[in-house]
Amino acid sequence: MELSTRNIRTHGTLCRSDMQITLEDDVNVSDTRPDIDQLIKTQGEIQITSITPTDGKVTIRGNLSFSLLYITTEDIRPVHNMKGQIPFEESINMDGLHSEGEVMCHFDLENCQANLINSRKVSIRAIVSFHCCQEEDSEIAAGVDIVSSEASRADMEQISSPEGLHRQFDQFALTKLVSHKKDVFRIKDEMTLPKGKPNIDMVLYHEMTVQNLQSRIVEDGIRFIGDVQLFVLYTPENEERRLEYFETEFPFDGIVRCDNCTEDMISDVEIVSTKKELEVKPDEDGEHRVLEVELNLNLQLKFYQDEIFNYLSDAYSTACTLELNHQDIVSTRLLMKNQSVVRVSDRIHTTQDTDSILQICNATGSVQIDEQEIVSDGIAIEGVVELDVLYITENDDHPLAIAKGTIPFTHTIEVRGIKPEDDYELQPTINQISVMMLDDQEIEAKVILNLCSFVFTHNNQEIITQIQEKPLDIERLQAMPGLVGFIADKDGSLWDIAKEYNTTVENIMQLNQLDSDRVKPGDKLLLFKQIDGI
Repeated sequence: MELSTRNIRTHGTLCRSDMQITLEDDVNVSDTRPDIDQLIKTQGEIQITSITPTDGKVTIRGNLSFSLLYITTEDIRPVHNMKGQIPFEESINMDGLHSEGEVMCHFDLENCQANLINSRKVSIRAIVSFHCCQEEDSEIAAGVDIVSSEASRADMEQISSPEGLHRQFDQFALTKLVSHKKDVFRIKDEMTLPKGKPNIDMVLYHEMTVQNLQSRIVEDGIRFIGDVQLFVLYTPENEERRLEYFETEFPFDGIVRCDNCTEDMISDVEIVSTKKELEVKPDEDGEHRVLEVELNLNLQLKFYQDEIFNYLSDAYSTACTLELNHQDIVSTRLLMKNQSVVRVSDRIHTTQDTDSILQICNATGSVQIDEQEIVSDGIAIEGVVELDVLYITENDDHPLAIAKGTIPFTHTIEVRGIKPEDDYELQPTINQISVMMLDDQEIEAKVILNLCSFVFTHNNQEIITQIQEKPLDIERLQAMPGLVGFIADKDGSLWDIAKEYNTTVENIMQLNQLDSDRVKPGDKLLLFKQIDGI
Protein backbone atom coordinates (compact mmCIF):
# COMPACT_ATOMS: atom_id res chain seq x y z
CA MET A 1 0.00 0.00 0.00
CA GLU A 2 1.10 3.56 -0.68
CA LEU A 3 0.01 6.96 0.58
CA SER A 4 -1.66 9.18 -2.00
CA THR A 5 -0.83 12.83 -1.24
CA ARG A 6 -1.86 16.32 -2.26
CA ASN A 7 0.14 19.46 -1.60
CA ILE A 8 -1.13 22.04 0.87
CA ARG A 9 0.31 25.48 0.21
CA THR A 10 0.68 27.50 3.39
CA HIS A 11 1.41 31.20 3.59
CA GLY A 12 2.67 32.99 6.65
CA THR A 13 4.83 35.77 8.00
CA LEU A 14 8.48 34.81 8.38
CA CYS A 15 9.53 37.99 10.20
CA ARG A 16 8.39 41.55 10.71
CA SER A 17 9.76 44.78 12.15
CA ASP A 18 8.59 48.35 12.67
CA MET A 19 10.67 51.50 12.90
CA GLN A 20 9.95 55.19 13.23
CA ILE A 21 12.49 57.73 11.97
CA THR A 22 12.74 61.50 11.91
CA LEU A 23 13.95 63.22 8.74
CA GLU A 24 15.37 66.69 9.29
CA ASP A 25 17.21 69.16 7.11
CA ASP A 26 17.68 72.89 6.69
CA VAL A 27 16.88 74.15 3.20
CA ASN A 28 17.95 77.46 1.71
CA VAL A 29 15.64 79.49 -0.50
CA SER A 30 16.99 79.55 -4.05
CA ASP A 31 18.35 82.80 -5.47
CA THR A 32 15.44 82.99 -7.91
CA ARG A 33 12.88 83.10 -5.09
CA PRO A 34 12.06 86.10 -2.88
CA ASP A 35 12.41 86.10 0.91
CA ILE A 36 9.90 84.22 3.05
CA ASP A 37 7.74 86.32 5.31
CA GLN A 38 5.25 83.62 6.38
CA LEU A 39 4.82 79.91 5.66
CA ILE A 40 1.32 78.85 4.62
CA LYS A 41 1.26 75.15 3.72
CA THR A 42 3.67 72.23 3.66
CA GLN A 43 3.20 69.19 1.44
CA GLY A 44 5.27 66.05 1.91
CA GLU A 45 5.52 62.79 0.01
CA ILE A 46 7.71 59.73 0.55
CA GLN A 47 9.19 58.05 -2.52
CA ILE A 48 10.95 54.71 -2.04
CA THR A 49 13.71 54.10 -4.58
CA SER A 50 15.05 50.73 -3.39
CA ILE A 51 14.46 48.02 -0.78
CA THR A 52 17.52 45.79 -0.32
CA PRO A 53 17.30 42.75 1.99
CA THR A 54 20.42 41.16 3.47
CA ASP A 55 20.72 38.51 6.15
CA GLY A 56 19.12 39.94 9.26
CA LYS A 57 18.28 43.43 8.03
CA VAL A 58 16.73 45.42 5.21
CA THR A 59 18.01 48.72 3.80
CA ILE A 60 15.48 51.26 2.54
CA ARG A 61 16.48 54.17 0.32
CA GLY A 62 14.27 56.98 -0.83
CA ASN A 63 13.43 60.66 -0.77
CA LEU A 64 11.14 62.98 1.12
CA SER A 65 9.78 65.35 -1.53
CA PHE A 66 8.36 68.56 -0.10
CA SER A 67 6.57 71.60 -1.44
CA LEU A 68 6.02 74.88 0.41
CA LEU A 69 3.58 77.72 -0.11
CA TYR A 70 4.66 81.00 1.44
CA ILE A 71 3.95 84.72 1.66
CA THR A 72 6.55 87.31 0.69
CA THR A 73 6.60 91.10 1.04
CA GLU A 74 9.48 91.56 -1.40
CA ASP A 75 7.65 90.85 -4.64
CA ILE A 76 4.61 92.21 -6.40
CA ARG A 77 3.25 88.67 -6.33
CA PRO A 78 2.62 87.90 -2.63
CA VAL A 79 2.36 84.09 -2.84
CA HIS A 80 5.27 81.89 -3.96
CA ASN A 81 6.27 78.27 -3.71
CA MET A 82 9.45 76.24 -3.39
CA LYS A 83 10.20 72.54 -3.74
CA GLY A 84 12.96 70.19 -2.68
CA GLN A 85 14.00 66.69 -1.67
CA ILE A 86 15.65 65.13 1.36
CA PRO A 87 17.29 61.76 0.56
CA PHE A 88 17.42 59.08 3.23
CA GLU A 89 18.84 55.61 3.83
CA GLU A 90 17.74 53.50 6.77
CA SER A 91 18.59 49.96 7.88
CA ILE A 92 15.99 48.00 9.85
CA ASN A 93 16.98 44.88 11.79
CA MET A 94 14.79 41.86 11.03
CA ASP A 95 15.66 38.60 12.79
CA GLY A 96 15.26 35.63 10.48
CA LEU A 97 15.22 37.68 7.27
CA HIS A 98 16.32 35.84 4.11
CA SER A 99 18.36 37.92 1.69
CA GLU A 100 16.90 36.16 -1.36
CA GLY A 101 13.29 36.82 -0.39
CA GLU A 102 11.15 39.85 -1.10
CA VAL A 103 10.49 42.32 1.70
CA MET A 104 7.26 44.30 1.76
CA CYS A 105 7.61 47.73 3.34
CA HIS A 106 4.68 49.98 4.13
CA PHE A 107 5.24 53.50 5.31
CA ASP A 108 3.23 56.29 6.90
CA LEU A 109 4.22 59.93 6.67
CA GLU A 110 2.79 60.89 10.04
CA ASN A 111 3.96 64.48 10.19
CA CYS A 112 5.70 66.87 7.83
CA GLN A 113 6.37 70.38 9.08
CA ALA A 114 8.34 73.40 7.96
CA ASN A 115 9.61 76.04 10.38
CA LEU A 116 11.09 79.35 9.39
CA ILE A 117 14.69 79.84 10.59
CA ASN A 118 15.09 83.15 8.78
CA SER A 119 13.80 84.70 5.59
CA ARG A 120 16.23 82.61 3.48
CA LYS A 121 16.27 79.32 5.37
CA VAL A 122 13.62 76.76 6.33
CA SER A 123 13.83 73.75 8.64
CA ILE A 124 12.03 70.66 7.27
CA ARG A 125 11.09 67.93 9.74
CA ALA A 126 9.08 64.77 9.05
CA ILE A 127 8.23 61.64 11.04
CA VAL A 128 8.04 58.45 8.98
CA SER A 129 6.95 55.02 10.24
CA PHE A 130 8.08 51.90 8.37
CA HIS A 131 6.32 48.55 8.70
CA CYS A 132 8.34 45.77 7.06
CA CYS A 133 7.64 42.07 6.78
CA GLN A 134 8.82 39.07 4.82
CA GLU A 135 6.31 36.38 4.00
CA GLU A 136 6.99 32.74 3.29
CA ASP A 137 5.22 30.18 1.15
CA SER A 138 5.69 26.48 1.80
CA GLU A 139 4.15 23.28 0.50
CA ILE A 140 3.45 20.15 2.53
CA ALA A 141 2.39 16.82 1.04
CA ALA A 142 -0.66 15.72 3.01
CA GLY A 143 -2.11 12.23 2.81
CA VAL A 144 -5.52 12.12 1.16
CA ASP A 145 -5.92 8.35 0.63
CA ILE A 146 -4.18 4.97 0.73
CA VAL A 147 -4.04 2.97 -2.49
CA SER A 148 -2.59 -0.33 -3.53
CA SER A 149 0.97 -0.31 -4.83
CA GLU A 150 -0.24 -1.68 -8.17
CA ALA A 151 -2.70 1.18 -8.67
CA SER A 152 -0.05 3.73 -7.67
CA ARG A 153 2.54 2.36 -10.13
CA ALA A 154 -0.02 2.23 -12.94
CA ASP A 155 -1.14 5.79 -12.10
CA MET A 156 -4.77 4.73 -12.25
CA GLU A 157 -7.76 5.09 -9.98
CA GLN A 158 -8.30 2.39 -7.43
CA ILE A 159 -11.47 0.38 -8.01
CA SER A 160 -11.52 -1.28 -4.57
CA SER A 161 -9.62 -0.75 -1.32
CA PRO A 162 -6.74 -3.05 -0.36
CA GLU A 163 -7.92 -6.00 1.72
CA GLY A 164 -8.46 -5.19 5.39
CA LEU A 165 -7.84 -1.44 4.98
CA HIS A 166 -10.06 0.95 6.89
CA ARG A 167 -9.79 4.71 6.43
CA GLN A 168 -11.23 7.79 8.06
CA PHE A 169 -11.48 11.10 6.21
CA ASP A 170 -11.99 14.66 7.39
CA GLN A 171 -11.87 18.16 5.97
CA PHE A 172 -10.94 21.68 6.96
CA ALA A 173 -11.43 25.13 5.46
CA LEU A 174 -8.46 27.22 4.45
CA THR A 175 -7.75 30.35 2.44
CA LYS A 176 -4.82 30.11 0.07
CA LEU A 177 -2.85 32.96 -1.46
CA VAL A 178 -3.19 32.40 -5.20
CA SER A 179 -1.29 35.42 -6.49
CA HIS A 180 0.72 38.32 -5.11
CA LYS A 181 2.06 41.12 -7.27
CA LYS A 182 2.99 44.78 -7.45
CA ASP A 183 1.62 46.94 -10.23
CA VAL A 184 0.88 50.52 -11.20
CA PHE A 185 -2.55 51.84 -12.13
CA ARG A 186 -2.15 54.95 -14.28
CA ILE A 187 -4.85 57.59 -14.48
CA LYS A 188 -4.44 60.17 -17.24
CA ASP A 189 -6.74 62.95 -18.34
CA GLU A 190 -6.72 66.34 -19.98
CA MET A 191 -9.02 69.26 -19.29
CA THR A 192 -9.44 72.88 -20.30
CA LEU A 193 -10.09 75.81 -17.99
CA PRO A 194 -13.69 77.06 -18.02
CA LYS A 195 -14.32 80.23 -20.03
CA GLY A 196 -14.65 82.37 -16.93
CA LYS A 197 -11.14 81.50 -15.72
CA PRO A 198 -8.08 83.51 -16.85
CA ASN A 199 -5.03 81.94 -18.50
CA ILE A 200 -2.42 80.30 -16.28
CA ASP A 201 0.88 82.05 -15.68
CA MET A 202 2.27 79.83 -12.88
CA VAL A 203 0.89 76.92 -10.88
CA LEU A 204 1.56 77.54 -7.20
CA TYR A 205 -0.03 74.43 -5.73
CA HIS A 206 -2.03 71.44 -6.90
CA GLU A 207 -3.68 68.47 -5.24
CA MET A 208 -5.07 65.23 -6.65
CA THR A 209 -7.06 62.88 -4.43
CA VAL A 210 -8.83 59.62 -5.24
CA GLN A 211 -12.44 59.36 -4.10
CA ASN A 212 -15.10 56.62 -4.20
CA LEU A 213 -12.55 53.98 -5.20
CA GLN A 214 -14.06 50.59 -5.95
CA SER A 215 -12.33 47.45 -7.17
CA ARG A 216 -13.77 44.26 -8.59
CA ILE A 217 -12.12 41.15 -9.97
CA VAL A 218 -12.88 40.45 -13.61
CA GLU A 219 -11.51 37.76 -15.90
CA ASP A 220 -7.69 37.92 -15.80
CA GLY A 221 -7.59 41.26 -14.03
CA ILE A 222 -8.99 43.66 -11.48
CA ARG A 223 -11.12 46.63 -12.43
CA PHE A 224 -10.82 50.01 -10.71
CA ILE A 225 -13.59 52.61 -10.76
CA GLY A 226 -13.59 55.94 -8.98
CA ASP A 227 -13.13 59.69 -9.20
CA VAL A 228 -10.17 62.04 -8.97
CA GLN A 229 -10.66 65.43 -7.37
CA LEU A 230 -8.27 68.02 -8.82
CA PHE A 231 -7.45 71.37 -7.26
CA VAL A 232 -5.08 73.88 -8.87
CA LEU A 233 -4.02 77.22 -7.36
CA TYR A 234 -2.34 79.56 -9.83
CA THR A 235 -1.48 83.11 -10.72
CA PRO A 236 -3.14 84.37 -13.91
CA GLU A 237 -1.33 86.03 -16.79
CA ASN A 238 -0.84 89.82 -16.46
CA GLU A 239 -2.43 89.84 -12.98
CA GLU A 240 0.44 88.97 -10.67
CA ARG A 241 -1.20 90.11 -7.42
CA ARG A 242 -4.31 88.06 -8.04
CA LEU A 243 -4.86 84.42 -7.08
CA GLU A 244 -7.07 82.03 -9.02
CA TYR A 245 -7.99 78.44 -8.41
CA PHE A 246 -9.67 75.72 -10.42
CA GLU A 247 -11.41 72.69 -8.94
CA THR A 248 -12.94 69.79 -10.82
CA GLU A 249 -13.67 66.09 -10.58
CA PHE A 250 -13.29 63.46 -13.26
CA PRO A 251 -14.04 59.71 -13.31
CA PHE A 252 -11.69 56.86 -14.14
CA ASP A 253 -12.30 53.26 -15.11
CA GLY A 254 -9.53 50.81 -15.94
CA ILE A 255 -8.18 47.30 -15.53
CA VAL A 256 -4.90 46.02 -14.11
CA ARG A 257 -4.07 42.70 -15.70
CA CYS A 258 -3.49 39.67 -13.53
CA ASP A 259 -3.06 36.21 -15.00
CA ASN A 260 -5.20 33.39 -13.62
CA CYS A 261 -7.53 35.67 -11.66
CA THR A 262 -11.11 34.45 -11.38
CA GLU A 263 -14.21 36.21 -10.12
CA ASP A 264 -14.63 33.85 -7.16
CA MET A 265 -11.35 35.04 -5.64
CA ILE A 266 -11.00 37.61 -2.86
CA SER A 267 -8.86 40.65 -3.62
CA ASP A 268 -6.71 42.61 -1.18
CA VAL A 269 -5.83 45.95 -2.78
CA GLU A 270 -3.51 48.40 -1.06
CA ILE A 271 -2.37 51.72 -2.51
CA VAL A 272 1.21 51.85 -1.27
CA SER A 273 2.06 55.28 -2.69
CA THR A 274 1.04 57.74 -5.39
CA LYS A 275 2.89 59.85 -7.92
CA LYS A 276 1.17 63.03 -9.13
CA GLU A 277 2.13 65.07 -12.18
CA LEU A 278 0.48 68.16 -13.65
CA GLU A 279 1.55 70.02 -16.79
CA VAL A 280 0.13 73.21 -18.27
CA LYS A 281 -0.09 73.16 -22.07
CA PRO A 282 -1.25 75.69 -24.67
CA ASP A 283 -4.59 75.22 -26.36
CA GLU A 284 -5.28 75.63 -30.09
CA ASP A 285 -4.93 79.41 -29.76
CA GLY A 286 -1.61 79.14 -27.95
CA GLU A 287 -3.07 80.16 -24.59
CA HIS A 288 -2.09 78.28 -21.43
CA ARG A 289 -5.48 76.83 -20.57
CA VAL A 290 -5.01 73.06 -20.90
CA LEU A 291 -4.13 70.91 -17.89
CA GLU A 292 -2.63 67.48 -18.46
CA VAL A 293 -2.79 65.37 -15.30
CA GLU A 294 -1.33 61.97 -14.47
CA LEU A 295 -1.86 60.09 -11.24
CA ASN A 296 0.00 56.82 -10.73
CA LEU A 297 -1.23 54.50 -7.98
CA ASN A 298 1.44 52.04 -6.85
CA LEU A 299 -0.49 48.93 -5.86
CA GLN A 300 0.13 45.90 -3.70
CA LEU A 301 -2.25 43.19 -4.92
CA LYS A 302 -3.09 39.88 -3.28
CA PHE A 303 -5.64 37.36 -4.48
CA TYR A 304 -7.03 34.73 -2.11
CA GLN A 305 -9.29 31.75 -2.65
CA ASP A 306 -11.29 29.78 -0.11
CA GLU A 307 -10.96 26.01 -0.29
CA ILE A 308 -12.27 22.92 1.49
CA PHE A 309 -9.39 20.44 1.84
CA ASN A 310 -10.35 16.78 2.17
CA TYR A 311 -7.67 14.66 3.81
CA LEU A 312 -6.99 11.25 5.35
CA SER A 313 -7.29 11.68 9.11
CA ASP A 314 -6.68 8.09 10.25
CA ALA A 315 -6.28 4.54 8.96
CA TYR A 316 -5.63 1.00 10.15
CA SER A 317 -5.69 -2.49 8.67
CA THR A 318 -6.99 -5.83 9.90
CA ALA A 319 -4.69 -7.55 7.39
CA CYS A 320 -1.37 -5.95 8.37
CA THR A 321 0.22 -3.55 10.82
CA LEU A 322 -0.06 -0.01 9.45
CA GLU A 323 2.15 2.65 11.02
CA LEU A 324 1.30 6.30 10.36
CA ASN A 325 3.63 9.30 10.55
CA HIS A 326 1.86 12.52 11.51
CA GLN A 327 2.77 16.19 11.25
CA ASP A 328 1.10 19.23 12.76
CA ILE A 329 0.45 22.13 10.40
CA VAL A 330 -1.20 25.51 10.83
CA SER A 331 -3.90 26.35 8.30
CA THR A 332 -5.01 29.93 7.68
CA ARG A 333 -8.57 30.93 6.90
CA LEU A 334 -9.98 34.33 6.01
CA LEU A 335 -12.49 34.98 8.75
CA MET A 336 -13.85 38.20 7.27
CA LYS A 337 -13.21 40.99 4.80
CA ASN A 338 -14.94 44.05 6.20
CA GLN A 339 -15.49 47.47 4.64
CA SER A 340 -16.64 49.94 7.28
CA VAL A 341 -17.75 53.52 6.66
CA VAL A 342 -17.20 56.06 9.43
CA ARG A 343 -18.57 59.61 9.32
CA VAL A 344 -16.98 62.31 11.47
CA SER A 345 -17.60 66.03 11.68
CA ASP A 346 -16.47 69.04 13.66
CA ARG A 347 -16.03 72.79 13.49
CA ILE A 348 -12.67 74.38 12.75
CA HIS A 349 -11.81 77.86 13.96
CA THR A 350 -9.15 80.18 12.62
CA THR A 351 -6.42 81.24 15.02
CA GLN A 352 -6.08 84.75 16.38
CA ASP A 353 -2.96 85.50 14.36
CA THR A 354 -4.50 84.58 10.97
CA ASP A 355 -6.70 86.69 8.72
CA SER A 356 -10.43 86.17 8.37
CA ILE A 357 -11.93 83.81 5.80
CA LEU A 358 -13.15 85.29 2.55
CA GLN A 359 -13.49 82.10 0.52
CA ILE A 360 -12.56 78.43 1.04
CA CYS A 361 -10.27 76.98 -1.61
CA ASN A 362 -9.46 73.39 -0.75
CA ALA A 363 -9.37 70.87 2.09
CA THR A 364 -6.96 67.96 2.52
CA GLY A 365 -6.55 65.49 5.33
CA SER A 366 -4.98 62.35 6.70
CA VAL A 367 -6.21 59.66 9.07
CA GLN A 368 -4.09 58.44 11.97
CA ILE A 369 -4.90 55.30 13.99
CA ASP A 370 -3.66 55.74 17.58
CA GLU A 371 -5.11 52.66 19.30
CA GLN A 372 -6.42 49.35 17.96
CA GLU A 373 -7.45 46.29 19.94
CA ILE A 374 -9.27 43.02 19.36
CA VAL A 375 -12.41 42.95 21.50
CA SER A 376 -15.40 40.62 21.67
CA ASP A 377 -16.67 40.12 18.10
CA GLY A 378 -14.74 43.07 16.72
CA ILE A 379 -11.74 45.40 16.46
CA ALA A 380 -11.92 48.62 18.50
CA ILE A 381 -10.20 51.61 16.91
CA GLU A 382 -9.34 55.07 18.15
CA GLY A 383 -7.81 57.72 15.92
CA VAL A 384 -7.89 61.23 14.56
CA VAL A 385 -8.46 62.94 11.24
CA GLU A 386 -6.10 65.85 10.68
CA LEU A 387 -7.39 68.52 8.28
CA ASP A 388 -5.83 71.47 6.46
CA VAL A 389 -8.29 73.96 4.97
CA LEU A 390 -6.74 76.42 2.52
CA TYR A 391 -8.66 79.68 2.16
CA ILE A 392 -8.46 83.15 0.63
CA THR A 393 -8.40 86.07 3.06
CA GLU A 394 -9.54 89.68 2.85
CA ASN A 395 -5.94 90.88 3.24
CA ASP A 396 -4.35 91.62 -0.15
CA ASP A 397 -0.85 91.51 1.36
CA HIS A 398 -1.53 88.08 2.90
CA PRO A 399 -4.17 86.71 0.53
CA LEU A 400 -3.82 83.05 1.52
CA ALA A 401 -4.01 81.26 4.87
CA ILE A 402 -4.69 77.85 6.32
CA ALA A 403 -6.94 76.59 9.11
CA LYS A 404 -5.96 73.34 10.84
CA GLY A 405 -8.27 70.97 12.65
CA THR A 406 -8.09 67.61 14.41
CA ILE A 407 -11.21 65.46 14.65
CA PRO A 408 -11.05 62.43 17.00
CA PHE A 409 -13.10 59.31 16.33
CA THR A 410 -13.77 55.86 17.73
CA HIS A 411 -15.23 52.87 15.91
CA THR A 412 -15.62 49.13 16.37
CA ILE A 413 -15.35 46.98 13.26
CA GLU A 414 -17.73 44.05 13.64
CA VAL A 415 -15.97 40.70 13.18
CA ARG A 416 -17.94 37.83 14.64
CA GLY A 417 -15.81 35.03 16.04
CA ILE A 418 -12.52 36.95 16.13
CA LYS A 419 -10.00 35.73 18.72
CA PRO A 420 -7.15 37.67 20.38
CA GLU A 421 -4.55 35.52 18.60
CA ASP A 422 -6.00 36.16 15.12
CA ASP A 423 -4.15 38.32 12.60
CA TYR A 424 -5.66 41.29 10.82
CA GLU A 425 -4.72 43.99 8.35
CA LEU A 426 -6.27 47.45 8.59
CA GLN A 427 -6.33 49.98 5.74
CA PRO A 428 -7.80 53.35 6.76
CA THR A 429 -8.42 55.89 3.99
CA ILE A 430 -10.28 59.16 3.57
CA ASN A 431 -13.02 58.78 0.99
CA GLN A 432 -14.44 62.29 1.00
CA ILE A 433 -13.96 65.68 2.68
CA SER A 434 -16.57 68.43 2.54
CA VAL A 435 -16.15 71.85 4.16
CA MET A 436 -18.55 74.76 4.50
CA MET A 437 -17.86 78.31 5.63
CA LEU A 438 -20.10 79.27 8.57
CA ASP A 439 -18.69 82.77 9.04
CA ASP A 440 -15.37 84.56 8.58
CA GLN A 441 -13.85 82.70 11.56
CA GLU A 442 -15.44 79.23 11.49
CA ILE A 443 -15.65 76.24 9.14
CA GLU A 444 -17.77 73.10 9.37
CA ALA A 445 -15.94 69.97 8.19
CA LYS A 446 -17.45 66.57 7.39
CA VAL A 447 -15.29 63.56 6.57
CA ILE A 448 -16.18 60.06 5.32
CA LEU A 449 -13.63 57.38 6.22
CA ASN A 450 -13.24 53.90 4.78
CA LEU A 451 -11.84 51.24 7.12
CA CYS A 452 -11.01 48.09 5.17
CA SER A 453 -9.98 45.11 7.29
CA PHE A 454 -8.87 41.55 6.55
CA VAL A 455 -9.05 39.12 9.48
CA PHE A 456 -7.28 35.76 9.34
CA THR A 457 -7.74 32.97 11.86
CA HIS A 458 -5.38 30.02 12.34
CA ASN A 459 -6.18 26.38 13.10
CA ASN A 460 -3.90 23.47 13.95
CA GLN A 461 -4.36 20.34 11.83
CA GLU A 462 -2.71 16.94 12.13
CA ILE A 463 -2.02 15.35 8.76
CA ILE A 464 -0.53 12.01 7.69
CA THR A 465 2.74 12.37 5.78
CA GLN A 466 3.98 8.75 5.54
CA ILE A 467 2.77 5.18 6.07
CA GLN A 468 4.66 1.97 6.72
CA GLU A 469 3.17 -1.46 6.06
CA LYS A 470 4.38 -4.31 8.28
CA PRO A 471 3.24 -7.90 8.90
CA LEU A 472 0.59 -8.54 11.53
CA ASP A 473 1.78 -8.89 15.11
CA ILE A 474 0.59 -12.47 15.54
CA GLU A 475 1.57 -12.68 19.20
CA ARG A 476 -0.49 -9.60 20.08
CA LEU A 477 -3.48 -10.87 18.12
CA GLN A 478 -3.30 -14.34 19.71
CA ALA A 479 -3.25 -12.75 23.15
CA MET A 480 -6.34 -10.72 22.28
CA PRO A 481 -9.66 -12.52 23.02
CA GLY A 482 -11.87 -13.29 20.05
CA LEU A 483 -14.97 -11.83 21.70
CA VAL A 484 -14.92 -8.90 24.13
CA GLY A 485 -17.59 -7.28 26.25
CA PHE A 486 -16.99 -3.51 26.26
CA ILE A 487 -18.56 -0.78 28.42
CA ALA A 488 -18.01 2.80 27.24
CA ASP A 489 -16.76 5.19 29.94
CA LYS A 490 -17.01 8.40 27.88
CA ASP A 491 -18.47 9.88 24.73
CA GLY A 492 -16.63 8.59 21.72
CA SER A 493 -16.59 7.04 18.29
CA LEU A 494 -16.85 3.41 17.22
CA TRP A 495 -13.81 4.10 15.01
CA ASP A 496 -11.42 4.37 17.97
CA ILE A 497 -12.89 1.23 19.57
CA ALA A 498 -12.70 -0.77 16.32
CA LYS A 499 -9.08 0.28 15.73
CA GLU A 500 -8.01 -0.70 19.26
CA TYR A 501 -9.74 -4.11 19.22
CA ASN A 502 -8.84 -5.04 15.63
CA THR A 503 -12.34 -5.08 14.22
CA THR A 504 -14.46 -2.78 12.04
CA VAL A 505 -17.12 -0.15 12.61
CA GLU A 506 -19.50 -2.05 10.35
CA ASN A 507 -19.10 -5.27 12.31
CA ILE A 508 -19.71 -3.54 15.64
CA MET A 509 -22.86 -1.82 14.35
CA GLN A 510 -24.18 -5.04 12.81
CA LEU A 511 -23.37 -7.22 15.82
CA ASN A 512 -24.90 -4.77 18.30
CA GLN A 513 -27.74 -3.57 16.02
CA LEU A 514 -26.68 0.09 16.23
CA ASP A 515 -27.94 2.99 14.11
CA SER A 516 -25.13 5.41 15.00
CA ASP A 517 -21.35 5.20 15.15
CA ARG A 518 -21.27 7.30 18.35
CA VAL A 519 -21.21 5.90 21.90
CA LYS A 520 -21.91 7.50 25.25
CA PRO A 521 -20.95 6.54 28.81
CA GLY A 522 -22.55 3.28 29.94
CA ASP A 523 -23.15 1.84 26.45
CA LYS A 524 -22.44 -1.93 26.35
CA LEU A 525 -20.97 -3.51 23.22
CA LEU A 526 -19.87 -6.91 21.98
CA LEU A 527 -16.64 -6.75 19.97
CA PHE A 528 -15.63 -9.55 17.61
CA LYS A 529 -11.96 -9.70 16.57
CA GLN A 530 -11.40 -9.69 12.80
CA ILE A 531 -8.25 -10.80 10.98
CA ASP A 532 -7.93 -10.58 7.20
CA GLY A 533 -5.30 -11.74 4.73
CA ILE A 534 -4.39 -14.99 6.46
